[in-house]
This record gives sequence, structure tokens and C-alpha cells, in this order.
Amino acid sequence: MSTATLLLPGLRRSLLLTTPILLSTPLLLSHQLSTTRIRCDAPDPLAKITSDLRLKQSSAPVLSPRVVKQISLGSVLGVLGGLGVSVFSKPLAVIIGLGVVFVQFLESRGIHIVPYSYLQNRLKKTNVRSLVQNNVALKMSFGLTFALAAFAEF
Repeated sequence: MSTATLLLPGLRRSLLLTTPILLSTPLLLSHQLSTTRIRCDAPDPLAKITSDLRLKQSSAPVLSPRVVKQISLGSVLGVLGGLGVSVFSKPLAVIIGLGVVFVQFLESRGIHIVPYSYLQNRLKKTNVRSLVQNNVALKMSFGLTFALAAFAEF
């Protein structure tokens, strides 16, 4: 005897029990569906999105002339410095560039890894805190292009 003949009576029995239930489901649910009406009185979903966009547009522009100047100056200085260092050592150029970006990223998140007091004692006439925390766009573009210049071949 094969296993198919042993399973066949069970399959027939289960089909005989489930077929009427499956066939009567649409009839049973039709009464349920006919009593619930679809209402289309919700607020317009695009109204909130467009109003939020109008509010964001009315604020100060993200790319002010000062930021664009910092980005362009940082990019030019980063390429020149990166090419100069990559002549001697390409890994050093990548490490310096990504180090600048990493320190700036941590500073923007509120994690201070630069020892301000120690450096301030060593460099009396320089404001070390403003060197690290100001002109973020300049330093980020400088660091990224410094690291990318290591991959340039000329």
C-alpha cells in the first residue's frame, strides 16, 4: 500500500468539510459588507504636506552666500592640500581628511573629543574652541575633498 492511498480518505474528508465553508464565505460576508459604507470625508492628505513645504520655504535658505563661499573655499583648499600630501603618502591623506570630517561630525553631535583647556593653555592667543566649532561647511568640504584627493592620479 502506498502512502497516497492512506492519505486519500483524509483528504476527501477534509475537502468535504471545507468546501461548503469556502463557497459560502462570500454570501455570509456580503451582508456585512453592504451595511458598512465607504465614507470619503477625510481631510486632504496633500494639504498638510504642501503646508509644511510652504513653511520650510519661508525660513532662511540653507545655502546662504556665506555657506557657499565656505564650501567652495574648503573644496579648493582640500584638493590642493590632499594632492600635496598624497604625493608622499596616500593613506596619510585619507586619514587626515576623514579625521577632520570625523571630529567635525562628533562636534556637531555634542561629543567633544578635542581637549580645549589643554590646547588653550598651550596656544595663548588663539581661541581653540572657535577654531573647532565655527565654519562647519568649510571644514567638512575641506576634509572630504582632502580624503578624495588621495585617489586622484595625475
